[in-house]
Amino acid sequence: MTLKKIIAFLGLCIGCFALCGCGDLGTGVNYLMTGNTGSQQSSSGSDYRSMAYQDATNAGIPSDLYVKQINEESGFDPSAVSSAGAVGIAQIIPSTAQSWGVDPTDPVASLKVAADHMHWYYAHYGYDYAKALGCYNAGCGSVDSAVSYYGSSWRDHVPAETQHYIAAIMG
Repeated sequence: MTLKKIIAFLGLCIGCFALCGCGDLGTGVNYLMTGNTGSQQSSSGSDYRSMAYQDATNAGIPSDLYVKQINEESGFDPSAVSSAGAVGIAQIIPSTAQSWGVDPTDPVASLKVAADHMHWYYAHYGYDYAKALGCYNAGCGSVDSAVSYYGSSWRDHVPAETQHYIAAIMG
């Protein structure tokens, strides 16, 4: 890749972050469990898996894939914290959570807002859930640049973690 392409790539990344607020929202399987040991229910008996399914349905995204996504993000552990600083059940970076107006430690609100943002990504990428997942995990700029430079083989040109993340969720 030439220096000119690298600079263009970085410009696209920065531009996307500024326009759509999508940064590195999740960190896939690289989370550290803290507190809760992976229970899918809160102390009040809330079933987070069912909530995720319903939030996805309400948001108009594939419910089965969204449930797999949240499982990949945190294992449905609302107290999960990643090595990159992503927080909660939907593994949202605190600065992103602030821009979305959500407390990332609130599993109910986080599941809903993450589903709503996945719907935006899903629609933005022509209802291609793999691209929406790439945006959620690596940022829209990374996906946009890979699509722009590599077309249909874009998945081979996003970070390895994102490639694994998409494959783990979509097969």
